Amino acid sequence: MTLSEDFWIKIRTPGLLVLTGLVVGCAGSPGPGDAGYPYNVAGDYSGSLTVAGVTMTGTIQVSTQPGGGVTGTVSVNRPIQINGTLNGTLAGDQLTVGIAYGNNPATGCSGGTMDGALTISEHGATISGAVKIADCGEILDATIDFSR
Repeated sequence: MTLSEDFWIKIRTPGLLVLTGLVVGCAGSPGPGDAGYPYNVAGDYSGSLTVAGVTMTGTIQVSTQPGGGVTGTVSVNRPIQINGTLNGTLAGDQLTVGIAYGNNPATGCSGGTMDGALTISEHGATISGAVKIADCGEILDATIDFSR
């Protein structure tokens, strides 16, 4: 018995529809760094860093890479100038960061670090949370609150 050409035409269209549905269904939702992911951070943020009751202002410039890696720069500009680099990982609405900065004129130290888990608001509008600062061998609690 041979299958007619008419048979193959009849099953081709439904078969293509099922295959398309499987491909789209398996694609899943976007992940960190993918277009459409609701917690990607990108662009320029301004805000504050509060340490021991002293609020400093500055900027953060960041971008989310495919897979959730986050890179950027940090600049505190009032009341002192401190510049650093930011590296982190985005998972869900949490951004785990490590910030390495250079000379701190307030303490005279040649550099330090800030580490913490920050919360990202939907669509990346705000970055905020607690960090630990290591500066001249001292550990300080601080909070970050930045927005676009």
